[in-house]
Amino acid sequence: MKKINMKRVLSFLLAIIMLMTLVLSATACGSSKGEKDDDDGKTKKPKDKNPERNEFIDSIGGVSETFEGAVSSEAYSSPVSAAKAFVYEEIAGEKSADVLDVVSNGELTGDQIEKANIPGDLLYGADSVEAIEVTYRLYGDDDMYNGNNLDTLAAQKEEKNEKVTVYVIKYGVDWKYFVPMPVTGNTISKTYYDSVFNNDRYQNCTLEVTMEMDASIKAAGETMEMKMTMTQKIMYDNGRILFEQVTTSSGMGENSTQTICAYLESNDGWIECYLKDDYGTWYSANIASIGFSRLEELTPFYNSYLDYTYFTKTNYGFELSGENAKRYFEQALMGGLGSLGTMIDTDTMKLDMFAEYYVQKGVLSGAMIKADVDMDLSAGGESANLKETVITNTTCTNYGTTVVERPNVD
Repeated sequence: MKKINMKRVLSFLLAIIMLMTLVLSATACGSSKGEKDDDDGKTKKPKDKNPERNEFIDSIGGVSETFEGAVSSEAYSSPVSAAKAFVYEEIAGEKSADVLDVVSNGELTGDQIEKANIPGDLLYGADSVEAIEVTYRLYGDDDMYNGNNLDTLAAQKEEKNEKVTVYVIKYGVDWKYFVPMPVTGNTISKTYYDSVFNNDRYQNCTLEVTMEMDASIKAAGETMEMKMTMTQKIMYDNGRILFEQVTTSSGMGENSTQTICAYLESNDGWIECYLKDDYGTWYSANIASIGFSRLEELTPFYNSYLDYTYFTKTNYGFELSGENAKRYFEQALMGGLGSLGTMIDTDTMKLDMFAEYYVQKGVLSGAMIKADVDMDLSAGGESANLKETVITNTTCTNYGTTVVERPNVD
């Protein structure tokens, strides 16, 4: 009988655990206009029976929205082309869209424009506003695996037909579509998502992350337990970054703690990187020594930028949960496992995951992610069962007030 090299198996599975942890930690009901500031200027805390969520919201100072809507950056030659573009650009995401029917409901009156919640500043220079009903359907690669024949597939697509009313605005000879504030419970739009993740808004802030991972592997009749915790604090000050990270791990009979303190500065495209040793002395290093290749990778929520159609609007911001969470997890994990030559049984895999994103004054100020996964996997003729729990809490605060001073590195 072939003897199993358990050390090799466990080392390989350790790589899978780390991949799983990265995938799981990378992701972090109200009116259609969202929550507004109170009259005294303080942000509202939405009513919720979840004490953990309420405590987190309190810790970041509440939640609030500033997005009131926007018009497309692109201009179109007709109201129909503008309405179709809304479906392609704001709804479809990574899926394909078929526009089946376009019907104009006519030009809006002043009262109707007000009811549509189109901000007055967006109507400056506008000649008219028209409401257009678009019938469409969405489909992706996964649809090709549903059903056994083309007739079944066609019937399933027919059931997916959806309608949306698009407001298009005429400016001279051009038309632009209006993007409203997403309604709580609906999928968010690309423009709303881009407004929250606008990179320019994260150039001066403080990011803090705590991550806890617990994993258990059963392979070849043996069980391995592994735990890992990480705390991270990154301060951004318009090109100057102070990076601090502490990681502790235990498993395979070993315990370790790793501390990284780095200062980075961008000067005319050149990245200065310095590390601080155990004695408090700074020395020159490469950015790769802290696990990054570009300065942009240190940007808050850098790895959280997913296809916007994964997310559902909430009264505190938006969330990734349910089937969307599973869809994200499977696609992200499959890409990484392929390079490791690993297969997982998606039919028996159990995933309980949510990622909540908290918006304050129009920017992402926090994310809370929790995931439990139980799955069977195989690689190189060996099989194993992996159970893993990952909890990640992220806050992003001190927008516009974070100060990073250059340490004594010269």
